[in-house]
Amino acid sequence: MTGHVNRTSIRPFRAPTVIAVLVVVTAFVTIPALRDAATHQPFPPATLHHPPGYLLGAPLFGLWDTLSLLTVTQHYAVVATLGLLYAAWRVFAARIPHRLAREALCAAAALAALLAFYAAAALIPRPMASIRLASPDLLAVDFHSHTNHSHDGWSLFTAARNRAWHEAGGFHAAYVTDHYTWAGVDEALPANPARAGDRTVLLSGMEVRLRDRHTNILGDRARYRFALDSTWHDLDPDSLAAAHDRGAAPPTMLYTIPGPLDRIVPLRPDFPAGVIGVELSDGAPRGLEQVRSQRGEILALADDMDLAVVAGTNNHGWGRTVPAWSVMRLPGWRDMSPDELGGAIEGTLHRERRRAVTVVERRVPYHHGSAVQLAATVPLLLWSHFRTLTPWERVSWLAWTAVWAAARLRRTRRDARKPTDP
Repeated sequence: MTGHVNRTSIRPFRAPTVIAVLVVVTAFVTIPALRDAATHQPFPPATLHHPPGYLLGAPLFGLWDTLSLLTVTQHYAVVATLGLLYAAWRVFAARIPHRLAREALCAAAALAALLAFYAAAALIPRPMASIRLASPDLLAVDFHSHTNHSHDGWSLFTAARNRAWHEAGGFHAAYVTDHYTWAGVDEALPANPARAGDRTVLLSGMEVRLRDRHTNILGDRARYRFALDSTWHDLDPDSLAAAHDRGAAPPTMLYTIPGPLDRIVPLRPDFPAGVIGVELSDGAPRGLEQVRSQRGEILALADDMDLAVVAGTNNHGWGRTVPAWSVMRLPGWRDMSPDELGGAIEGTLHRERRRAVTVVERRVPYHHGSAVQLAATVPLLLWSHFRTLTPWERVSWLAWTAVWAAARLRRTRRDARKPTDP
């Protein structure tokens, strides 16, 4: 009888205790939440900042952030792992053989709850974690974003919402690169500040096709309009070459991911229809998959072709998580006008090429093609997530864990007071 009472009294604290121990233990093996995407080493000038609202709901918001940073295969692994854990739980509970119909409904409800959790991560507004840079000469840029003028953008994601999203993520500047249209740019530019340092600046760009591959063109549309077809879908390399022969300035074009790496053609003095840079981070799940699985190949190409490596959120209005930032050193950028800032960014890309940008990314483990690591995605993600928590995030986790334990204890005591059948 005593053993039964003890187990009953301990049971409400089991799961909360495991979480609390994990939060405390990982405090002794912490790692920075941000790192250089090329070297996987810490990038000391950059830290991850969490506003008070984020800290208040850190356990939920942190898990949503982690989900938003996963690749396609990691999403599959998470869903498969949770499915297996659910099935094991129900089998060990000895309920499936006796209540098949009810268990099928419970399984469907559990799957619906998981999908709803995923949807909430993408749809529900919430505070965002942002980058903080130690030097006023450092600039955080997004080279790839969309508005509702893109065919696949969220219908309510206006240029104003795009700017607010980037401000919340710590960006100082972001290129609006809608698919085949400058409509989002036309909506964004009039609201730019007179001085770049006063708020997030939105800059002109467009996502087009060059040699049948998606490419972002940056800067004044007049430099590209003559080379675009009537639908503004395809950019003609021969027209760019002809303009170069007439003395036109070279275009600024970035190769976007996902895409075959053997189709990258660099900008050269004798070949003006090439790209100046390539994405080392793309926020779409398929883009994250490619850059993480082919990071070495992308960096080797960038080194060999002297290409800038950049980060693009590829944000279409969904989610509240930034996977990576392009960090550039531009002394005096805060006192520039938006046009001057855009010119300085492009000039730095052309002048410094491979040395122009440091891509700073959120730290997320990846399986690198290993079946074992892929199968262990969930525990690896949890371990990495807890190791990157800040002290205030740990306080939030411990506080909510205590609330959880108290709620479970109260429920257990209430159930114990219910009369039992004779």
